[in-house]
Order: sequence, then structure tokens, then C-alpha cells
Amino acid sequence: MPYQMQMKEKGILRIDFTGTTLERDEVDDFLRDFHTYLDVATPEAPLSTLTIADQSGSRFPSKMRKAFFDLNSDPRLGKSATVGVDRYTRVLLDFMLKATKRDNIRLFDTEEEALAWLKE
Repeated sequence: MPYQMQMKEKGILRIDFTGTTLERDEVDDFLRDFHTYLDVATPEAPLSTLTIADQSGSRFPSKMRKAFFDLNSDPRLGKSATVGVDRYTRVLLDFMLKATKRDNIRLFDTEEEALAWLKE
């Protein structure tokens, strides 16, 4: 698995992609694992995520980009903090926020800053 997923704090799912990239054939596994946590969330008690990316220069497969759009449209997904993204990913996230008409994703330089925002 090119990622690690753990519920570290109540309601905050930590997803770590450090040093790896998600390939097209791994997207279904990622979505299955993610839905394990999302499926128990509700719009009233949404799932928050802390994603550690550290993937400078990597590109997401089109299947994963579509999955991100679908997931961000789900009201059970709350705040999403991401650490370690490059310019390409920043543009992708900005586009996704506009397309889904949500404002639930923030980008941070450190994990501490990201966690502080998620806990607000």
C-alpha cells in the first residue's frame, strides 16, 4: 500500500502518502479503505482528514482526481487539511473547491498548523 490511514484523534483521519504516489490500479483500494471511515460519518458529525502528501512533482491519475471530486461533494466529509503539496496539487485543489462549491480544504506548511485548524 502506498499510503497509511489511521484514525489518530477522534474524528480526524490521518492519511500519509509520504514518499509514495498512488497509481491508477491502487485507487480502488484507497477508496475502499477511505470509505471504511467515511461510511460511519454523518453530515452532523463529519469526518475530518489530515493528509500528509510530500509528493513534489507527482501527478494524480485521472481516476483519483475524479474520486477526489466525488468525495469532496459528500457532506459527510468535513474539514480536510493537507501538508506538503506542490504547485500542481494546489491548483488541482483550488479547482476542486470551485467545482464542488465547498470551502473545506486548507493547505499548511506543518502538521501542527493543520491539526490546530482541524480542531477549531
